[in-house]
Amino acid sequence: MNWMGPATVGLVTTVALMLALRPLAAAGRLIDVPGGRKSHVGDVPVIGGIAMFFGIAAGLSLLPGGGQQYLFMLLAGGILLGIGVLDDRQQVSLYVRLGAQAIAASVMVYGGQLLIADLGDLLGTGVIHLGAGTYVFTVLVSISVINAFNFIDGVDGLAGCLAAIAIGSVAIVSSVVPTPITTVGIVACASIIGFLVFNFPALFNRRLRSFMGDGGSTLLGIVVLWLTISASQGEARPMSPIIGLWFVLIPLADLFTCFIRRIAKGQSPFTPGRGHLHHILLRGKLTDRQVLLTLTGLGATYAGAALVANRIGVPDVVMFGGWTLLMFVQYPLIKKIALTARSQCWKRLRANPAKARDPLLPQA
Repeated sequence: MNWMGPATVGLVTTVALMLALRPLAAAGRLIDVPGGRKSHVGDVPVIGGIAMFFGIAAGLSLLPGGGQQYLFMLLAGGILLGIGVLDDRQQVSLYVRLGAQAIAASVMVYGGQLLIADLGDLLGTGVIHLGAGTYVFTVLVSISVINAFNFIDGVDGLAGCLAAIAIGSVAIVSSVVPTPITTVGIVACASIIGFLVFNFPALFNRRLRSFMGDGGSTLLGIVVLWLTISASQGEARPMSPIIGLWFVLIPLADLFTCFIRRIAKGQSPFTPGRGHLHHILLRGKLTDRQVLLTLTGLGATYAGAALVANRIGVPDVVMFGGWTLLMFVQYPLIKKIALTARSQCWKRLRANPAKARDPLLPQA
C-alpha cells in the first residue's frame, strides 16, 4: 500500500493547524501558564492534540474506503481529545477522566472489535488465553497505557518521541505482512513529527513553541494501543503481545514506578507529583534536551532490541523475563544517571567557581 500520500497529508495538515490554531488559542483558553509544578517560560498554546488528531484523520481519509475501518479509532481518540481539551481549559475531576478513558476503551473493544484475547506464551507453558476476562483486561490495559503517555508528557518532545518510537516499531513489524497497520502507523508518525516541529526543544522553534496537552497525550496513548493490539492478536499476527510491551517500556515503567511509590506513601496513585523519571533526571541537573535524549534513547534501544528479538524468534518467556527485569531496574537506573550527572556538574563548578554565577548554567 502506498503510504507517501497519506503521510504527507497528515504532516502538512498538522503543521497547518499548528499555525492556524495558534492565534486562536487564547480566545479558546487553551494556554498553559507557568506556575506551581509548571516551570516553562511564558504562556504556551496547548493545541498539539487538536492538530495531530485532524492530521491523522486527514491522512487516513486517503486510504482505500476512506479509512472507514479506523473510524472507531478516531472516535475513541476524539473522546479522549475532547475531555483532554476540557481538562486543559479547566480542571476536570479524576473520575470524569477515567470514565472517558473507559468509554474510549469500550469503543475500541465493541466498535473496533479489538481485544487482548491472549498474552502469548509468557510462562513457557503454552499460550495464555484470557477467556471471560478478555473485556475487563483490555479496558484496564487501555486505561493504563493512556495514562502512561499522559504521565510521561512532562518535557518538551518526550511524549511525542516515545509515541513515535512505539508506533513506528509496530509499523516496521507489520510491514512483513499485507496489512494497513503499517500505513496507519506511518501517517500517525508523520502527524507527530508535524507537532514536534513546534515542540522539540530547539532554538529554531522557540517563538512558535506549543504543547500537546492532556488531549494530545491521551490521543497518542489510544493510537499506540490500537495499533499494538491490532498487530499482536489473531492467528496471522506479525508479533506477540510481549513485543508490544517492549515498545512502551519507558512510559509503563514511569507509570508503575509512580503508582507504587505513591501507594507506599499512602497517597492516591493519581496524585500529581514530581517523582516521574523525567523529574528525577531534571533534579540531576540535566537540561530538558538531555532528559529527552536520555529517555528516548532508552526507549529506542528497548524497541530496537524487541524488533531484533521478534525477527529472530526469541521465545516469549525470555522476552517477558527481560521486560519484567527492565521494568524493575528503570527507577534505579534513571536515579543513577541523575546522580552521576549531578556529581559531574558539581565537579565542574568546583573546578571553575566563576561559572557558578553564570546564569546559563544549571543552578542548585
